[in-house]
This record gives sequence, C-alpha cells and structure tokens, in this order.
Amino acid sequence: MKRYTYLIVGAGAAAASAASAIRKQDPQGSLLMLGAESDPPYQRPPLSKGLWLGKDKEEEITLKRPADWETLGVTLALGDPVINLDPERCVVGTKAGKTFFYEKLLLATGGQPRPLPTPPGLENRVFSLRSLADYRRLHTRATEGGTVLVIGGGFLGAELAVALSLQPGLAVHYCVSGKGPLAHVLPPPLMEQVSARYREAGVQLHVEHHFKDLRSESGQLISRFADGAEISCDWITYGIGMLSLTALAEAAGLVMAPGGVRVDDGMRSSDPRIWVSGDLATYPDPVWGTPLRLEHWDNAEATGRAAGSSMAGKEVHFQHQSMFYSDIYEFGFEAVGECRSDMDCYTDISPGGDKAVVYYLRDDQIHGILLWNVWDQVKTARSLIAQKAVVHLQELRGRIGDW
Repeated sequence: MKRYTYLIVGAGAAAASAASAIRKQDPQGSLLMLGAESDPPYQRPPLSKGLWLGKDKEEEITLKRPADWETLGVTLALGDPVINLDPERCVVGTKAGKTFFYEKLLLATGGQPRPLPTPPGLENRVFSLRSLADYRRLHTRATEGGTVLVIGGGFLGAELAVALSLQPGLAVHYCVSGKGPLAHVLPPPLMEQVSARYREAGVQLHVEHHFKDLRSESGQLISRFADGAEISCDWITYGIGMLSLTALAEAAGLVMAPGGVRVDDGMRSSDPRIWVSGDLATYPDPVWGTPLRLEHWDNAEATGRAAGSSMAGKEVHFQHQSMFYSDIYEFGFEAVGECRSDMDCYTDISPGGDKAVVYYLRDDQIHGILLWNVWDQVKTARSLIAQKAVVHLQELRGRIGDW
C-alpha cells in the first residue's frame, strides 16, 4: 500500500483546483486524486448549458488532459469510489478493494441528485443530471423525441427546460412548485419575464405543482401532483436539489454542519489531517462570519484552491465571495452573496425592462446582489456587500445600473 503526501477524494472542480494549488506550493510531494467517475475532471456547468446549445463540445470541457495531469505530477485513479476512511490509520479504501495511506487528505466528494420517487421498473425513463455520463444518457433519450416532463424550479430544472425546449422533436412540460421558475431567487417582475419566455418558446409551464407520485398507464408515464392534477409524458427529467455525500466524513467522526462538514477559514476540518472543499464544506462567511455552504462552480474552485494551498503549508484565510450564474434563453445573470426572494428586495430595473440589479437585504444591509443582463459588475457587487453599510431602499437606485 503506497503512502501519498496528498490524497484527494473526488475529481471535480474543487479537487482539480486543490491539486493545482498544491503543486504551486509543493512541486514534489506525491499526490493522488481518486474519482468515482470514469471521466477525468471536467466542467459541470456545460452539462445543462453549452453542450445542449452547441456552445461547447465534450472534448472541450475537460479541465486538463490526462497527459497534463501526469506532467503536473498528479496521479489519477478514476472509476473506483472511496467507500472507507480510517482517520486513525490515515488510510482510505475503495470499492474495488484498493487501499491508500495519506499524510494529508482532502474530501471533495460533492453530492448526488435528490431522488424523485420512482416505482420499480420505470427508472430507465426518469433521468437526473449530475455527471457527464448522466448527460450522455439524457441527450441520447432527447434525440428520440416525444413528450418530456421537466420537474424542478431551481437552476438545474430551469436550465434543462430551456435546453430541451430548443431540441427538435420534443414537446416540453415544465412543472415548478413555486409561482414560477427560479421563484426562490427572482423578484416577481423578473420571474414574470422568465415565465412568459418559456411559454413563448412553446413550453407548457405549470406553476405551484407539487409532485406527489408517478405511475405507468397504457405506455405513458402519469405524474400526479398534490392538487390532483395529472400530466402524461413519455419520459421525465428532474432537478429537485442535491444531497451532500457526507458518509466518509461522518464515518471519520468529523464535526458536521447542516448539509456538510464544518471547516475553518483554511478549509481544515476538526481532524487536522483532513481538509474539505466544494459542496461539502461549511465555512465562515467571509463577510458575515456565519456558517456558509454553497453548491456553485465558482465556490468549488475557490474553496478547492484554498484547501490545496493550506494543505501545502500556506497560511490561508478564505476571503472569496463566491458568485453564481445562469442563462435562461436571452436572459443571463450573475449573482453574489445571499439572494433569496423572501428577503427584503429592491429591484432597480431599466426603462425597457431588459436589465436590472436586484439588491437583497437583511436588517437594512446588502447581503446579495443579482445582475440581470448587466455585465462586468461582480467586483462592484462584492465591494458593496463587503462594506456592510446600513442603506435605505431608495438609496440603491443607480448604485450599479447605468440607466
């Protein structure tokens, strides 16, 4: 059994970012990355965006070629998930029965889709989307046409409904539990714009539909909702949230936090030899100091970079305010901080309604900013949040928007 200076469990954005950061500090220490998927580290956002729209190709979304990882001195072991962690012996074990010792360990295992309750025998007609392998299966099914039901009003569901509505030969039903797509983030004026755009694209949008159960009848899938409504389709895809993969951390006895693992501002866990990054890490908010866990690409890269630097001996105090983004047809947005539509919101919207800046406040302080078709202002948004100033809603007009 070989001992590695650095062992990374996971092969996503956080893991890749950590490996690169380690090599900047320590070019020599042995480094092994263990991934459950058979594909080398790749970008996940294109799975629900660019790959469907022709903006990206599979071969273009890999973060590095296998040969580049080898040149960097990173050993990849893919397609064999880690299932055991013994922190006393500093050893991990894989499903295939392999064991590896470590001096320093990073858990960057991410999460898995929250499952949609599906009767036995119908699983091959119900699709989630988390991995490149999931995308390949979903894309193959989409090319066969038919009627698809998309379930989920969050980012993944919203992006899938867009992508599938642009594929030939598909009729799309889209069900959300809220009053519209992205209702948990968007204020009513923007949510209404988005809802109208789905309908314009031919999507049959069903709002305030809470999924109850699923059955097969005469070759069709019948989804039933809490209000008794039923929708018939050929197949289903969904995005109803994510479950963090916490089993290894829990087995190791790490101190947990809601949805993840508690870490300090250097991404180190309660075990001084184990770091955590990406979707799994709950760290002190760099502005407010409160526990924060995020499931966004930018956060995965930033926390992975911080963890890798810390593992290699650099003093790290995480200060990055992570951002997230989405594209819904011609609408695009970038956002920073806590952006929830149930907060106090002020929407500074352009006269034509095509651009907007949404400010999200708690106790008269800006906690989040969403930039709707407004570009190159993320740095300004971060600065406004970091000031922690007490503001009045009427003072926010024109702070970022140039109309």
